[in-house]
Amino acid sequence: MIAPPLVVAFAVAASTVQYAAAAPPEVQVTYETGGAAILQNDGRYGADGTAFDASDTGQDQNLLVVQRTSVELGFGRHRVVLLYAPFEAETRVRLREPLTFDDTTFAAGSVVDHRYLFDGYRASYLYEVVKSELELAFGGSLQVRNADVAFSAVDGSAFVQESDIGLVFALKARLRYAPNDCVWGQLEADAFSTFGLIDGVSGGIYDVALTLGVPLSRPLDVLFVTRLVGGGATVRDREIDNWANFFSVALGARVKLDALWR
Repeated sequence: MIAPPLVVAFAVAASTVQYAAAAPPEVQVTYETGGAAILQNDGRYGADGTAFDASDTGQDQNLLVVQRTSVELGFGRHRVVLLYAPFEAETRVRLREPLTFDDTTFAAGSVVDHRYLFDGYRASYLYEVVKSELELAFGGSLQVRNADVAFSAVDGSAFVQESDIGLVFALKARLRYAPNDCVWGQLEADAFSTFGLIDGVSGGIYDVALTLGVPLSRPLDVLFVTRLVGGGATVRDREIDNWANFFSVALGARVKLDALWR
């Protein structure tokens, strides 16, 4: 329902890029990795499901190692970004209270393994409205959501899982400031909300990053990235309610492949 307009937008963008690409495209590969804290992860699954949060599953006890990889193509003022952002948290905890997930109940005191997976595969298009030492770009993103939430008793007596694959559209904006050749800063955001427009579903996502870049050479920049990612959905007909917020601090590198070719 959401995807067709974005497909049309990407088709128009691709057609425009084809005509705009008089010169070889800019090609950048970016990788970042660091530690992430789960600030919130509230869930309830099933009509009789138990509401639980990050402290109930032990997700608030440790930092996670996160990473993401992207490839960006630049054609004049047009940018196309392909991103892979895996996210997985696996914890083991002794339940303080009984927990019901869908139709399966785990007794208080039982030891359970909990898996929370929320991988993102995202394609984005940006058009640079302002292109100078201060760059301002707007566009949109289409993300494939690959989600899996599971509980399993350590003694093997019970296992329950809720999996989902879906498409999510988001608006995208980027503000980049490069006052000189020694440093640059960037604020980038993807965000979307249903705003109550979809009957029976309330949801939204956001991915906001503040990046400081230090060029070490013409093709290589070192990155320092702080990022806040969150969102969730309440789906009444499936009796699913999940809202989460994650914060990460990461180091990364950006390689300009076109600079190497030239």
